[in-house]
Amino acid sequence: MDYSSRLSISYYKTIAEISKEHRIYIVQHIHTHKIYIKKVLTVYNKSIYEYLQKNPIPHTPKIYVLYEENSELTIIEEYISGDTIEQLLENKVTFSTEVIRSIMIQLCTILSELHHCQPPIIHRDIKPSNIILTPSGEVYLLDFNAAKYQSNQKSEDTTLLGTKGYAAPEQYGFGVSTIQTDIYAVGMLLNTLVTGAFSQELCTDSEFSPIIAKCTRLQASERYKDMDAVLRLLRKSDCEKSKTQSDLPTWVSFLPPGFQSLSPLNMIFSSVGYFFVFWLCLSLEVKNSTPVTLLIERGFCLLIFLSIIFCTANYRNIQSCFPPCRTKNKLLKILSVLLLDVLLFFSLMFIMIFIVSNVPV
Repeated sequence: MDYSSRLSISYYKTIAEISKEHRIYIVQHIHTHKIYIKKVLTVYNKSIYEYLQKNPIPHTPKIYVLYEENSELTIIEEYISGDTIEQLLENKVTFSTEVIRSIMIQLCTILSELHHCQPPIIHRDIKPSNIILTPSGEVYLLDFNAAKYQSNQKSEDTTLLGTKGYAAPEQYGFGVSTIQTDIYAVGMLLNTLVTGAFSQELCTDSEFSPIIAKCTRLQASERYKDMDAVLRLLRKSDCEKSKTQSDLPTWVSFLPPGFQSLSPLNMIFSSVGYFFVFWLCLSLEVKNSTPVTLLIERGFCLLIFLSIIFCTANYRNIQSCFPPCRTKNKLLKILSVLLLDVLLFFSLMFIMIFIVSNVPV
């Protein structure tokens, strides 16, 4: 008996019941007062949960405690704030094409990470109730109760684990579960998001219809080879719709912000903006400045303005050099960009003051 894990479990006090049937609870740590999720499982693969505890996959709940006793596995995992796709659909929320694409790209990225584990981890229960959408638009994949490692053995699945409608044919004993099993469920989920409700009838009038059709082929060998192939198509569809920089010649990415879209209207407005910035900086007058120091001050003023413009517009992906800007949380990203702008401003001001103060009078 693992007394350490049993003791750890005792520190979590149940404060609410999410599902009595599935034995899922909201708990609170008696010392830190932080909120977590507690699950008591009777069907599970302990090795999967142990692997995820030691090797957390981004955008899946972090596992803090595992305790097994009497053929039951008790889990304490991260509490994710948000609504499940199922809850949103029940509340008649409709998803735009852009939101659907974002959800599916994020979900397929998570699954790609799982499928690239050695050996690959197959989730086997992808459905609306197992996917949380946070207020900031981030996607989290829950519940690995049915998950298993992909095996090279050709024996068929003997136990049905999964959800009717989303489970692939091989999960009913007609084959062995592989990464194509998750691809099937992804196709059914995408169909649900497009149509607004679960349906065995596949949508045929959406830009996602070809992806849905190939994902949900009855023969696993006729589906996409891997989740990365699905991701490429989702991203390609996004690029074709919005005509991003990747569709344009390479030299376009070197143009200043406002010109990279090659839109005449955008370029006109940008030209006016840049003209105003240059005029403001190069006509700057500073009292008690010599011709040399005035030239330096005007140059740095222009440099500060352009640096902030280029940084805010993420010119040449410059924000990736500042780690806080890499977050997917939109609010944190905005704050990080503002912080980067402030740092640039004060850094350049300090350099200017240092140079001016050391210029011979």
